[in-house]
Amino acid sequence: MSDTFLDALVGAVRSASAYNSNDVVAPVALIWTDEAREWTDVAPRLGERIPVLTLGPYDPATLTGPAIWIRCMLARKLAEAKWGEDVVPVVYLPGYSRSSLRAVEDCPEELKALAGFQHLGTIWSQRNGRDWTLSAFLQSSAGGLGIPVASDSQTSEALSRAAVALLDEQADVLRVKAPLRADFFNALLAPDITKQVLLWMNDPDGERARLSPEEWDAFADQCRHELSLDPVGDGEITAARKLGGGQGPWEMIWDRFREAPANYSRIPDLLRKAKPHETGRNLELFERVSSEAWPQDNEFEESCLRSALMRLPHGSIADACREVDRLEEQHRHRRDWVWAQLGRSPLAFAIGHLSVLRKVVAEPLYGGTVSDIAARYSSGGWKADWAALRALSAVRENEDREALVGALRVLYVPWLRGLCESFQSAWQSSPPQQERQPPESEKGVAFVFADGLRMDLAYVLKGMFETEGLSCDIAYRFAPLPSVTGTGKPAASPVAADLFGGPELAPVTVQGTQVNAQVLRNLLAESGSVVLGEHEIGDPKGAVWTECGRVDEIGHIEGWRLAHRVHDELRQVLVRVRALLDAGWRKARVITDHGWLLVPGGLPTFSLPQPTAEIRKGRAARLKLGAVVDCMTVPWFWDPEVRIAVAPGIKCFVAGKEYEHGGISPQEVVVPELVVTSPNVGITVRFEDLKWTGLRCRMILSGATEELMVDLRTRPADPGSSVAEEPKPVGLSGEVSLLCSDDSLEGCAVVAVACAPDRPDRVIAQRPTVIGGDGGGNG
Repeated sequence: MSDTFLDALVGAVRSASAYNSNDVVAPVALIWTDEAREWTDVAPRLGERIPVLTLGPYDPATLTGPAIWIRCMLARKLAEAKWGEDVVPVVYLPGYSRSSLRAVEDCPEELKALAGFQHLGTIWSQRNGRDWTLSAFLQSSAGGLGIPVASDSQTSEALSRAAVALLDEQADVLRVKAPLRADFFNALLAPDITKQVLLWMNDPDGERARLSPEEWDAFADQCRHELSLDPVGDGEITAARKLGGGQGPWEMIWDRFREAPANYSRIPDLLRKAKPHETGRNLELFERVSSEAWPQDNEFEESCLRSALMRLPHGSIADACREVDRLEEQHRHRRDWVWAQLGRSPLAFAIGHLSVLRKVVAEPLYGGTVSDIAARYSSGGWKADWAALRALSAVRENEDREALVGALRVLYVPWLRGLCESFQSAWQSSPPQQERQPPESEKGVAFVFADGLRMDLAYVLKGMFETEGLSCDIAYRFAPLPSVTGTGKPAASPVAADLFGGPELAPVTVQGTQVNAQVLRNLLAESGSVVLGEHEIGDPKGAVWTECGRVDEIGHIEGWRLAHRVHDELRQVLVRVRALLDAGWRKARVITDHGWLLVPGGLPTFSLPQPTAEIRKGRAARLKLGAVVDCMTVPWFWDPEVRIAVAPGIKCFVAGKEYEHGGISPQEVVVPELVVTSPNVGITVRFEDLKWTGLRCRMILSGATEELMVDLRTRPADPGSSVAEEPKPVGLSGEVSLLCSDDSLEGCAVVAVACAPDRPDRVIAQRPTVIGGDGGGNG
């Protein structure tokens, strides 16, 4: 690294005060005159390296005082005179030139006490006797840096403002940038004019208050000369109009705004105010062909799209399909607009999902056996359900939802109704056998139960697993009837063979206890499966059952708004499975009990006579003995003697339901099973020992520890939760120590984790511990 401007200044001052001790006595001081006060802000920085006594109001903390105080300091009569015997102090005289000292009798009164020191010391000046200026020191090759600087007034003003910022610039860099001009010096104070102007537009008063006067002047000067904008005279609305026009350098500023519009929350309102009333080519500032820049234009397009969607139910299905294609072609480009990033183009996204839906429903799934329909649904028909969910997830406001519901009722609902009726007809003609085939507990296999994991969600989850580098195989089975949690969850568990029919829609134990969530967990534990809590890992050599996700619960409570929550629920399953595999489990089997129907606006109702049912659910009812109903009936999975009434098509026994299950449809009974494995299986890493000495944790690991990093975290898979001073690689001996530098955390629970350096979120081994305490148990 080359010397900085400050280094050069210090060198020049020391050189000026150098003397030959064999020839002359040491100078008492180096006199530094500065009539123009160009060095006023620089002198304190120089004072960090060389003692600088400044003439001015008394302030011993900054080594500033009147002439008599400076005389006492030079005579070393004051405690503040702490420099060494061989150091020549600097006397800085802002506002005075060298000529002010020449005739003592003509000296200003406040300077007379120091005039004699021009003979007892030395003066730092140019060879021609003039005071050093910033520009002169930069340009002069005799005592300065020899770097050319432009001579115009703008450069002079910018140099004066940037004096302090200039101190830390490398001299070699300055030479490369020569000749130095105003834009260079302004950039030292406002290094990113593109971002700076957006910050100012977003908060004009706040940004001006945040900047120093020198930084503000540099910013304003840059705006005037580079952006043709006077921040004071033109104001932020004029700036917004230029931003929307996107011409010249403003195009780059617009691109920066588009990168992170949420960082500038007030600019959209400025653009709204700034939009020109006319948009002709003769308009001086408005030359952008695209209307992306103006929020009103995007809102107009959204309004047009909303109106078009609301008209869809008034035509035929064929007309609706053609119109969806046209609308997608017209509006898809708006998904790349800045307003889409800000959540102001919900229908532009919704129409994209409707376009996918239209294509999927064009391929019929009807006809054939139950297995034929199930295979077609599992291999691609589920995409219609996912597209409908995604379209719903795009909207939040009531008027957008109403428009979208109308579109779904003409595109999705007829397809869904026809598919369900065809599936029920095939089931009634040749119902598949529903035998009890409980999954067997396996050593090293974790069962992860996710309530309501419909087929479309399972395929999306499969993609999420694979994106994380995990392997995932997916298959389907038929859920036990009726497709409700009480019936299906126990049947999916390893203890299903030990259960029997009971008086409700859930089985009972051999003792006659109805199986609810807690009873099922107790049975699993008694059978040898460890039931894990939400964040527990267990022993990978055993067999475990754990539960994750609330899809079904949310669906019943929130109806169509489940669409907004689905991704977060799938993410929880992903994180849970990955944590298990990272901890050493051989595989994870993700299982579920049933799927569901979701029809925004409500499922149509079917009247089931009240006296016929012992238990009534939304799409299924347990019938009384001998009851006759006008709908399909099936035997109960847990007791074939019990008859279950099934709501026809997509109808519901209970009015006002948007989300429901219990009936017979591909969405409800063709349920997924996922088997997830990790490429890390076979990598055996284990924390053999872990001890604390104060706030330092010493660990010993065994197994394949090469190229592994170790960390201490409050959340194992989150590198951002680290409490260690820094993660460290494991040594060849398997030993490593980590320091927790925050003593306020002593006694807090953390987890020691081992992970690959390139994937700090992928935990290969972990062990809980307490900061400053014992080693905890193996995790």
